[in-house]
Amino acid sequence: DREGVADPEAGIRFAEHVRAENADMPILLQSTKFDNAQEAIERDASFIWKLSPSLLSDLKQYVFDNYGFGPFIFKDDKTGEELARADNLREMQHILPTVPINSFIAHANRNDFSRWLKARSLYVLANLFRPYSVSDYKEPEGLRTQMVAMIKEFRLNRGKGVIAQFNRNSFDELSFFSRLGSGSLGGKGRGLAFIDYQLRMSDIIDKYPSMYLSIPRTVVIATDLFTQFMEENNLQEVVGSSLPDETLRRVFLSKPLPAELMLDLEAILRIIKVPIAVRSSSLLEDSHYQPFAGVYETCMLPNTGSDEERLAALANAIICVYASTFYNKSKEYLRATNHMIEEERMAVIIQQVIGSGHGDFWYPNFAGVARSLNFYPVGNEKAEDGVGMLCFGFGKAVVDNGMAFRFSPKFPKRNLQFLGGMESSSQMEFYGLDMTKPYVPEGNPENLVLLPLGEAEKHPETLKHIASTFDKTTGALIDQLSAEGRKVITFNSILKYNSYPIASIIRDILIFGEKVMNTPIEIEFAGNLNRPDWKKPEFSLLQIRPIVSGSESQDLNITSEEKDQAWILSHHVMGNGHNETIRDVVYIKAESFNPAKTAEMVLELEEINAGFAQTETEYLLIVAGRLGSSDHWLGIPVIWAQISQASVIVETGLPGFQVEPSQGTHFFQNITSLGTIYLTVNPSYRDGICDFDKLSSLPALKETKHFRHVRTPRPLIVKADGRNRIGIVIPQQQQVEDTEVLSLDEV
Repeated sequence: DREGVADPEAGIRFAEHVRAENADMPILLQSTKFDNAQEAIERDASFIWKLSPSLLSDLKQYVFDNYGFGPFIFKDDKTGEELARADNLREMQHILPTVPINSFIAHANRNDFSRWLKARSLYVLANLFRPYSVSDYKEPEGLRTQMVAMIKEFRLNRGKGVIAQFNRNSFDELSFFSRLGSGSLGGKGRGLAFIDYQLRMSDIIDKYPSMYLSIPRTVVIATDLFTQFMEENNLQEVVGSSLPDETLRRVFLSKPLPAELMLDLEAILRIIKVPIAVRSSSLLEDSHYQPFAGVYETCMLPNTGSDEERLAALANAIICVYASTFYNKSKEYLRATNHMIEEERMAVIIQQVIGSGHGDFWYPNFAGVARSLNFYPVGNEKAEDGVGMLCFGFGKAVVDNGMAFRFSPKFPKRNLQFLGGMESSSQMEFYGLDMTKPYVPEGNPENLVLLPLGEAEKHPETLKHIASTFDKTTGALIDQLSAEGRKVITFNSILKYNSYPIASIIRDILIFGEKVMNTPIEIEFAGNLNRPDWKKPEFSLLQIRPIVSGSESQDLNITSEEKDQAWILSHHVMGNGHNETIRDVVYIKAESFNPAKTAEMVLELEEINAGFAQTETEYLLIVAGRLGSSDHWLGIPVIWAQISQASVIVETGLPGFQVEPSQGTHFFQNITSLGTIYLTVNPSYRDGICDFDKLSSLPALKETKHFRHVRTPRPLIVKADGRNRIGIVIPQQQQVEDTEVLSLDEV
């Protein structure tokens, strides 16, 4: 009422007020007077006659149609004729680009899209849409393109952490992790599914809103389809034979994949148009106790050419992975780990390759490996701080070539890479996927080629946050890509200046992964920083597995008795492992050591090392001071080639010669890649033991002015506990069987 006086047109006046405040708000006028329908039309409102026998159903239909509870109906902006309808978000994504632009503009101007999303409780997406309007863009198509991209991104994120059963009719670019078949996902597949789910449940993704953190889009072909392929083609007898690998592969390639699987692969390739990786995921692969990493085939496909060529390449790659189950090296590994070939079943992972195209090649801006345990910590680092290895391009450079930039995820600004000299430490080549060459099963299944860094320099955007410039005039590194000079891979922008929080992400994943897997872990990752402006930079977790191979898996216990017997005892060890093969020791003669004569010592060591290299024998080297120091007053200025056969190195202080130990920093790349055990002792300060008297009691095989080469009767026992940074070298006691000697009287 108005001041106590009823106003019969109050509803009309209120509608006028609302319309003046909000031109898009749906308004419904109800009245017993049918004539008021015209009043409603004039105010851009709907009308329902209160005396209508279908009042309730009319009201329900109005709410359903106007507040987004039904399908989104695209209408002609002039006639009101229905043009298309979307029942769900997936249909909206596919229909939105196809409707006439005028219809899109009309719906956008009324905020119909955000209203429809809110009715489905999609508030996050609705709120993303709401701030944008047609007037913000030069062309309305710009808004439409962005809205479609937002829907894609939203659906992609919503689908993460869920393993969907593959359906060729509904598979689209937002299908994130799918499985084909009903069998096992295999070791790698299980690991990816597990960590993807755990990441979604954690707060790590929310912690880095500026990054797109995920695993690659993945389809896993389960093990039951492997079994079907084997049975349909009667291949069991073939794999039981001792055919050469090449012959076995040819036999497998002559057999077809199951027909239904081929139809599914067609559906996958209709959506995925970028390069793909086809990886093994056997039942035994990446198990907690006997990992099979690197035993089976991995194929990289440029995914180019006609649809028929792309399908044939994918099918052949899958068959090659199946065949690799029965290669000779696979059989040998199975036998060595006490498994039967009949136990093994192969799943196959199809993954989108992380990276982007530059010229004729496809590659990521960075890739690498990180471990939650670091047995070569420096300074105040601890083993549990972990370690990372980065490279430019594909991670094959890290795994196969050792071309890696080593860093601490906890202390990423600390640069140990160039302590041995930039020329020998920086990455000069990188791996890229050749997009001009089709996948060929024979030869190089990975299809990766080693490229000079100059190839990347043709595309500066790839190196923007990766490389620095070496100023030859000043001998300094300049952290600007545009500066004149040779480009050097330093990752300074990322690690030193935190342009992207890569080190922090790696550290968080290592801590989190070790916790949820309840064991030390290793991860593989890759990143793409050259995505379109509206997309976030991408950090992709490619693989996670337990560290259970080689010396890094050894949990060494050094007893008090062993410490008492030690010839060498160090509380500053780098490395981890147990060695009982070394008999040769080369040690500095303390009585003849003179820091002014270290240049002479270099030549002596070079000659001694050459002898060991000729016989391919390893030895234990004991030196005074900082080995490899460029300052000859602080230690012996050798280069790695002059001591390359030393698998255990000891730096010791001597009476009257005490310097800060190097902890292997001058040869950091060498000792970490080769697994060299490095011990530091300083008996003068009661910091460890180096028993020269025991060594001097052994006969010399060779003696120079400053060094003595001795050989022990039996191999020495070398233990390095990298977790606790304790290392020992002890003599191996002769094992004598006790036999009872009987006297003649007792016979």
